[in-house]
Amino acid sequence: MSEKANETSLGSYTWLEIYSSKDYDRLIDILDIEFGPEKIAADLKNNISREVGAVLIEHGYIDKDYRSTLYNYYAKMGRPYRADCVRIHFFDREVEYSDTPLDLKGPDEWLDYRYFGFIVLRPTIEHTLGRSVFSPRIRIGARGNVIQSHHKVHLIGQTLSARGFPSMSQPADIAVCAHVSCWAILRHYSEQYPQHQELLVHDVTRLAKPFDPGGLTPSLGLTVYEAERIFQAAGCYPLMVVKKWEEDTNGDDQDSSFYAQLLSYLESGFPLFVALENEGHAIVVAGYSWVEPSCEVSGDNSHVWTQVESLLAVDDNLLPYSTVGVGGKQVPGAVSPAYTARDFTAFIVPLPEKIYYPAHAVESFSRGALYRSYKAKLDLPEEDILLRRYFITTISALRRYVKENRSQMGEELVNLFMHVRTAQFVWVIEYASEQEWACGHIAARAVIDASASPTDEHPMWLCHNHELAIAFDRSSGKPSGKEFELDRPECTPLGRMEDNLRPVNW
Repeated sequence: MSEKANETSLGSYTWLEIYSSKDYDRLIDILDIEFGPEKIAADLKNNISREVGAVLIEHGYIDKDYRSTLYNYYAKMGRPYRADCVRIHFFDREVEYSDTPLDLKGPDEWLDYRYFGFIVLRPTIEHTLGRSVFSPRIRIGARGNVIQSHHKVHLIGQTLSARGFPSMSQPADIAVCAHVSCWAILRHYSEQYPQHQELLVHDVTRLAKPFDPGGLTPSLGLTVYEAERIFQAAGCYPLMVVKKWEEDTNGDDQDSSFYAQLLSYLESGFPLFVALENEGHAIVVAGYSWVEPSCEVSGDNSHVWTQVESLLAVDDNLLPYSTVGVGGKQVPGAVSPAYTARDFTAFIVPLPEKIYYPAHAVESFSRGALYRSYKAKLDLPEEDILLRRYFITTISALRRYVKENRSQMGEELVNLFMHVRTAQFVWVIEYASEQEWACGHIAARAVIDASASPTDEHPMWLCHNHELAIAFDRSSGKPSGKEFELDRPECTPLGRMEDNLRPVNW
């Protein structure tokens, strides 16, 4: 096979086979100067894996996000701007392109699996990377689990599905990093949940203020409070969590509650708007990876944040899924920005309605009242080897997980989950010893009412370990628990639930 790119052009499409990273340099000859081909070629060479075997360049593409800024901003400027964009699609090397008839074919019927998504290039000369959705599978250095949604793509008479998290670079002259981070989260919501309205880039810039600021105002930046306003105006219920600085004798940040809450909402499947105050920057955190299972527990009723190796960020200065270290060091072998999680100063989680019990209340309840009251009955690990984990899910997703894992749960426990009367959203708390966590197992699980008041002293619906389950009737002020002896398969451990995010290689 030739080491040189094989290019076929007809009408508004160009097929470019990729045999090595150098083949992306051909984009410099194919794309017009307005699309910044040198920068895009360099980004793809350095950040896209060899799993990509070909790209299809779609010329004359009409992008609605770019059009929203063209009509409301660029068209009013003295310099003329083109109305069309370029869309670049990524495929594996098994896909074949034909120009007579114009078609894309794979060796099987499942073309979606061989399609990795797309990037849009805006004709703005600088900051040309527009709306993009591509799989983390093809991002060099991406690891762990990431929030993903399906985005329909209509291409050459076919409907494909791009799976990933939306991103773009900041236009700079009409929107900056904070606008783009808000847009990315809201676009994910509109694709994932039909009740959320689709908002374009210009729509997001207008939501930050109670009036249309016009002129250069959007490009001067956003405060974290204006970002919160955008999410509220878009129909979300944003919760802001601000770091409290408490330093130990080494000067290291010790606000463990901040990071425990950050991870709990992230594990719940909510992308986070994260502010880096010292950097004057905002990003989206959309994924995480665990450390190797040999890591020791730090003791003192630890949260599983101590087991996180890195976070996955959507940063408008980089291609998405860059790897952010959680301490003061970068992650070896990963494509990382200059900052780490230690530089985070605040985050906003855009929640749905009816989640009233916040993560900080779960943190207090899981390490306090729940642990003390049921440590003996549920045979929970001692504090010096204990790990706690909690996240939000829906009762329907929890029941689906229980049913799919019927063989480890046992019929009686499955039946309890199916009959327990809960609200739509629940918090799931999992306890594990160091050894159990390393094996992907847990010692016990509790289900908490996410619609409970933060002052509710009895927010629990159900708790269980390997041998015992306790169900609670919450219709009274002090609900009593009914105990059930479980007849589970012998020597079958309880696995931890990880259903809200998808593995990078999914």
